[in-house]
Amino acid sequence: MADEPSAKCAHGACDCPPEKDSKYCSEYCREAEKSHVMEIGCGCEHDGCR
Repeated sequence: MADEPSAKCAHGACDCPPEKDSKYCSEYCREAEKSHVMEIGCGCEHDGCR
């Protein structure tokens, strides 16, 4: 169960499903999570986050 993929992107402000074999939905979210800046809204530009 620990290896089960998450149903949502690992970036805290994002609700998109992650890309296959990734815990993030986009490069935007991957980089945003590395920056450790807390966001109120996600900027990945997917329909669910606009």
